[in-house]
Amino acid sequence: MAKLYCAWAKPGDAFDPAIHLREDIKIFSLSITQREGEVAIARILVCQKEAMADGGLWAFFSWQDDDGITLLFSGKRVGFPRGISKSVALKDLTEIEFSAEPIDAQQQLGVMAESLKVRPFYDDLFILGRDQNPVNVLEARTTLFCWDRASGRLGLSDIFQGARVRDLGSHILSDSLKISLGDVPLDSVSVELSAEWIQCGQGDVNIYPRIARAFPKGLVNTLTPKQMQNDWPKVGDKIGPALSRKQSGYQVVASSLRLMHPPSTGVLGIYPTVTPEVTVFDGREKKAVRLRRSWFRGELVLHWIYRQKRREVVHFVVRQNTQLSGKIKAAHKTLKIGLQAIDQDGKGDGNGDGKASFFITDRGRQAVEHAMEVARAHLAFSARCIEVEFQVPFDRVKDISLDESVSIVAPQIPGGRLVGKVIDYRLGMAADKMIGWIRLGVAPGVENSVKEAGNLLEVGCYAESDYSVDGDFCGVTPGGIVYEEYRNQQPTEGVLCPQNLTVHDIVEDVRVSGDAEEQTRFLVQNQYPVLDDARAEVFRQPTALDVRLKDLRTTDVAEHHIDVTVVGFWSAPQQIQLHHGTF
Repeated sequence: MAKLYCAWAKPGDAFDPAIHLREDIKIFSLSITQREGEVAIARILVCQKEAMADGGLWAFFSWQDDDGITLLFSGKRVGFPRGISKSVALKDLTEIEFSAEPIDAQQQLGVMAESLKVRPFYDDLFILGRDQNPVNVLEARTTLFCWDRASGRLGLSDIFQGARVRDLGSHILSDSLKISLGDVPLDSVSVELSAEWIQCGQGDVNIYPRIARAFPKGLVNTLTPKQMQNDWPKVGDKIGPALSRKQSGYQVVASSLRLMHPPSTGVLGIYPTVTPEVTVFDGREKKAVRLRRSWFRGELVLHWIYRQKRREVVHFVVRQNTQLSGKIKAAHKTLKIGLQAIDQDGKGDGNGDGKASFFITDRGRQAVEHAMEVARAHLAFSARCIEVEFQVPFDRVKDISLDESVSIVAPQIPGGRLVGKVIDYRLGMAADKMIGWIRLGVAPGVENSVKEAGNLLEVGCYAESDYSVDGDFCGVTPGGIVYEEYRNQQPTEGVLCPQNLTVHDIVEDVRVSGDAEEQTRFLVQNQYPVLDDARAEVFRQPTALDVRLKDLRTTDVAEHHIDVTVVGFWSAPQQIQLHHGTF
């Protein structure tokens, strides 16, 4: 004969039929309910006197029948007994509520959350620094935490496919089957994924060789050496925008300009040390003079700093196909995801390593694929849009759990058969009625990839595509989202690779006015009697340098947008075969 038992216990006790198969309190009715993502709740109806008597905080509810002993529930008492009716028949009864939350619930959640912090379905750039809720680790997964109401153990359960499939066949109680459309499934999810960082770069560069090449003969030379030496930049001079920790520019860190004896070329006279004779009049007499032509060696080392705040945004749309597509009003969702402070290695400390793009790097691509998995998860949860409710005899589902799929057969079902994931259940036990009520979430996917493996029903998902993945043309996420390559969408604003800057990049142009040869030509062409003393004019307009350096001044934010094309459609598994006009 079947019988219900209730035994008081201590926290942490393990159920032992030899000890706990007893009736510590007489139960008039028992109901056990559990919804997806929550712990189970049990409510018992007992006499008021027994409810107020000394008992325990923990209890085991077990059931014994011809099939053996089943532990229905293990949990702790919560709240106070509550009266349920003013009727004469029930006036002496009260309700006690129990929760199946184990004493180490938070520890179990923490341990499991840590175990899930692994790629490819976890990326710390998405949750680093945010509320460390364990549920955050599931944002790219199509799974939920699942509590066992009997053992108190925490597990993971796929939203489409449980650990086992319970085939209830046609054992549904008459007139209890209800099939309805819950929320409208999403047809697409648009994602705007953004990252911000400080692009940094610095280095030293000797620009003297570049300056020297702008002079005749490839060496700095002039007829006005004192002015040249006086105007030559000094150590500590700042060139360009004022330097600070947040600004970009140049500072002289090494500088010299030394007179030298040019190489001797004999009769060729390639490096003359004096000018040809020119005639001057000093107010008393004419005379022929030569001016010294000075040649220099030197260095001019600039330390440069580049700091640019960058913001990069990736846009893409992941689409879903279901049997309801085109038959009901389309639903759309937009996700705006901002990554935590990053560096180019994805360490989260906000210090860039000099790259102008994050999402084009390998680490950035991982983030893009993770965002696609997040979008897929939103589509997946919305795809389970058909809700099926029914009642069955208690003995058929006394050990039901949320980590199960259920297969049923009924003439009211489109196609005659469906399989769905348990999302809610209630077990009711009373003297006159013992019923199990089940609610399933069912996905109307577009492809049937159901495989029979013994009594296990495996349901798969797929991504449609009109062309194959070949080489670098496409990428594929771990969840099967196919997307086109986007590396050609490079940023164009600012310095793209400061770590690769050379003197040829730094020095954009060097112009020399009044070099020694130009000065010499002036002297020859304007010697007496054109000018009394052309030397004075030369000294009034000495050799001058105009060096144009790369502008390292930065904008407030350099923003770059990347559009990624996702190929085809994603689909949930086909768990029901709809026909035209079903909904």
